[in-house]
Amino acid sequence: MADPGADQVTVAVILFVVGLAVLSFFELRFLRKRMKNRRVRTAKRDEELPDEAHNAIVTTKAILAAMERQGVRSEESANWLREAETAAARRNYRVAIDLTAKAKERLLALKSAQSSKGDLAKLDRLPRSTSSEAITTKELIQKEFPPNLMQSKFSIEVATTAIGSAGEAGRDVGQATQLLDAAKTRFDAKDYSGSLALARQSKRAADGESVDVSAALAAPPMPQHATTACPSCGASLQGDDVFCRKCGTRLVASACASCGASLLADDVFCRKCGAPVSR
Repeated sequence: MADPGADQVTVAVILFVVGLAVLSFFELRFLRKRMKNRRVRTAKRDEELPDEAHNAIVTTKAILAAMERQGVRSEESANWLREAETAAARRNYRVAIDLTAKAKERLLALKSAQSSKGDLAKLDRLPRSTSSEAITTKELIQKEFPPNLMQSKFSIEVATTAIGSAGEAGRDVGQATQLLDAAKTRFDAKDYSGSLALARQSKRAADGESVDVSAALAAPPMPQHATTACPSCGASLQGDDVFCRKCGTRLVASACASCGASLLADDVFCRKCGAPVSR
């Protein structure tokens, strides 16, 4: 007589094998369907690559041309664009897309840097030449702005950005904001040196450095210089002018009238004998 226990074990083994076979069948069907869908998506993606690469190249060219019209040039980005065009011509569309992405990222970084610099970029775009004519032109353009005007304006923008970042990070920006407001007030009052100092301290405070706010705010604003006339052409001058804005006449003596020592354009007192520099 057959053992009932052995029959039950046999039936259990058979059922387990059948169940495993059914499970494997459905899992195999699922994997095949998934692989097929992936192949379809990949094929569709490959069909779209030429158009995507073409659009990326056209967009990058437009950005590069617009930046060059604004005086911002990037030879590195131009080289990447040329390499992208070559890759697209050879049907290496993914390489072309990656190269244009790098070029656009670099151009956008340069644009952001130029925007933060503001009017200082006008001087940076002047041709660097050793000829006396180019140097004179740059000096005259610099004289269109009072001393520290551009530097203070740039430092105010930097401090504003630093305060925004500190606020997003959850740091206390009360002191930094107070210093920045004072810097803007000094700037509006045309005390550009005081504005520059306060803006820099605002940036330090936003970065978490220790700043004596009361001492910084206690500094008196710089008195405005009286208006005078050019001895050569009679044009209106400010007290800190070194050259006449109309005729270019130098307004500060190149040598001390008391001891004959050489003077710099921004000297107020002789560095050797301490005598006041006459204008």
